[in-house]
Amino acid sequence: MRLHLTNAGAITLLDASNFKKLDVLVDPQPRERLDQAVARIGRRDGDDHILLAPSVLRFLSGHAGDAIWEAGFTGMIDYAARFGWVNERGEIRAHITLNDSDEVISLADFKAAMRALPAGISAITTGSGEAVAGMIVSSLTSISAEPPLAGFFVNQSSSMRAPLMASGRFVANILGEDHGPVMARFLGAPQGPQRFSEGCWSEGQHGLPVLTNALASLECDIVCTQPLGTHDFVVGKIRKTANREANPMVNFNASTHKLVQLALH
Repeated sequence: MRLHLTNAGAITLLDASNFKKLDVLVDPQPRERLDQAVARIGRRDGDDHILLAPSVLRFLSGHAGDAIWEAGFTGMIDYAARFGWVNERGEIRAHITLNDSDEVISLADFKAAMRALPAGISAITTGSGEAVAGMIVSSLTSISAEPPLAGFFVNQSSSMRAPLMASGRFVANILGEDHGPVMARFLGAPQGPQRFSEGCWSEGQHGLPVLTNALASLECDIVCTQPLGTHDFVVGKIRKTANREANPMVNFNASTHKLVQLALH
């Protein structure tokens, strides 16, 4: 059993049914980010060990409640207790293993590869009144139909993040080829009502800005946020939608494009 603290911000449990060992694999990352990850799973015990709560391991395993898995897990804890690796609070002492084989591509190579990925463009909006906020994304994605879920990424340093988390809701407005002025305003104006001075905006179910002539608008409640690298993945449950027929705006090679339908002969 191995807890993996990735430098992408994710925490995963590997080999959840291997009860013969327990350690914490740590990717290279700034000390501040590592301390935040450790606080999510337990607490430090010196420089080389972490004290883990069994409830955390159960949750991450995905096997909690399974009789066979629970028997093996209980046996692992009993074995650790016999050697003094379980304290009076029931926390299990696990060794930290440093991951020294985390080779990745350069920032330039990453950007070059992602520029080759065509993607739709959306205006994400939140808040109401003087507290309205919005940003342009090309990361909106469908997640699930039952229940209806959609998600996108927001940079953790973005001016959009705080109002988004405070609201707990967002609208994903999918842009068409006639929404160039809307996108330009979102990219150039400060947060607040100035950012919404272009386009046809109305108030949605909870007062959030809805672009009335968007290709589609998805009014969502935030149900999950997950930090991943420099961004947070924000997942929303879709409460209301509206659609219209139009051609989309597409981001490709760091610029916007229109789609042209080819005639087949």
